[in-house]
Amino acid sequence: MNENGKTSDIKTGEALSEIAASADSKPVAKKRARLIPTITARTMFNYCVFGAIILALLWIVFVSGLLWFYNALMRDDVRKVGIAASDAFPKRADDKSMLVLYRARLSEIARTNSIAAVVFDVADDGTVKIVMTVDAIGNSAIEGESNAVFESILSEINLRYVFSTRDGVGNIKTSYGSFVCYGSEHTVEHDHGCSTLGLLVLKPYDIFNYQTNKMLILLIICTVIVLILACVCAYFASRYQTKRLKSFTVNAQRLAAGDYDIKFDGYGYKEYEILAAALNDAKDTAVRSEKLQRDIIANVSHDIRTPLTIIRANAEMLRDMPLDEKKRKRTAEAVMSETDRLTVLVNDILNYSRLQAGVIDFEFAPCDISNVAKTVVKQFDALKKRDGISISANVEKGVIVDCDKQRIEQVFYNLISNACNYCGDDRAVIVKLYTVDGRARVEVTDHGKGIAHDELDSVWDRYYRTAHAQRTAVGSGLGLSICKTILTAHSARFGVQSELGNGSTFWFELDISMPAKNGGGAKL
Repeated sequence: MNENGKTSDIKTGEALSEIAASADSKPVAKKRARLIPTITARTMFNYCVFGAIILALLWIVFVSGLLWFYNALMRDDVRKVGIAASDAFPKRADDKSMLVLYRARLSEIARTNSIAAVVFDVADDGTVKIVMTVDAIGNSAIEGESNAVFESILSEINLRYVFSTRDGVGNIKTSYGSFVCYGSEHTVEHDHGCSTLGLLVLKPYDIFNYQTNKMLILLIICTVIVLILACVCAYFASRYQTKRLKSFTVNAQRLAAGDYDIKFDGYGYKEYEILAAALNDAKDTAVRSEKLQRDIIANVSHDIRTPLTIIRANAEMLRDMPLDEKKRKRTAEAVMSETDRLTVLVNDILNYSRLQAGVIDFEFAPCDISNVAKTVVKQFDALKKRDGISISANVEKGVIVDCDKQRIEQVFYNLISNACNYCGDDRAVIVKLYTVDGRARVEVTDHGKGIAHDELDSVWDRYYRTAHAQRTAVGSGLGLSICKTILTAHSARFGVQSELGNGSTFWFELDISMPAKNGGGAKL
């Protein structure tokens, strides 16, 4: 600030260049190209993929479960048939009639359950001698008849493995295919003593047989049907879910085109309600911004036109009319005064723009705010002499706070300048600085017309004027907005106390960084 109480001159070109550079320096995000460009198509794709994953898991579970279940079913079936064949095995064979009866019984069991069976005897040298065979359709043969297939199968089977299993059931592989078999040993009495015969029940093991193939075909048909239904359901579900979003898009386009007679509805869904509230707030902000823009144009054009008119009129007087020294000096002072007024207006606009654009860095450091208050009050000495305004100050000494000194000076200047504009008939302004509860409190009081209670929060808005504000008041209408921005950056408390007809007190508080020295007030 200079000695005449005006804000420091800012080079307009440099300030605007700095703001523009800060905006241009922001990286421009590249638009991401998507393979599926619409949300509807993406939602449908996600549903279809989800359905395909579920079907794939179903196939995996089915195939693995089919193997386990079919194997367990086969083993249990063969075990039951083997037990039935073992229970029917003759305990004594004195004559061939007993063996003939068992041959008939075994043929019946084989034909009924689609199994093959072989009764054999193992000699001491390990050779196997077939006593009886029965195929899956009940055809039987006894020793001496053609049993080449059974002999080949027995030669490939590890009989010890089969008979050592816990339940007597085992899975074997031969050159004739895979089988589930049940083995049991039986002691048969006869006239010359006892002999041990083996019984082997065989059932072909092929998981992909006629029945299972039917199940697989049925599963394939069901899979195709489910996929088609999933795609159809996904299409309608995606359209339904994005229908609300499309209405948001249409209304947003209308809003962008300047149509403010719209309202976003969340349709009862929480996410949509949040989005609708945000868009409605954006719409209201846009309405207020448009109104504010009109007000700004009206206020700034008025504030600029008035001093320009005065400057031009006085300049014409200097050019065309013979003036004595006294009139010439008065005219020159009027030109200078209006020039200063224009400078204040332009500087406030640039300062506010720089603060809002974030191109100003705050430098916080311990500062004697008492000296700042005294310095700013002294800068209004010229105004006191010119306009007869009385500015009294009661400042506590040695109050140290962490702040940006230059910006806090600007806050002091703007608050005192605002009080001078609305000081009332007594032309008195009171500045106070004192400590309370570990904070430095600054108060600037005038005895003007005051502010209505419902306008107290609005006085900090840019270009806002109260209903009782004078149009002739000097200023840009940005002073209090600049104060609000600076104090917010300092995490300061601030506000205004006012009553109509009793003046106003603008105040703010900053945390003290050091105890006050030599406490007490000092009159200026």
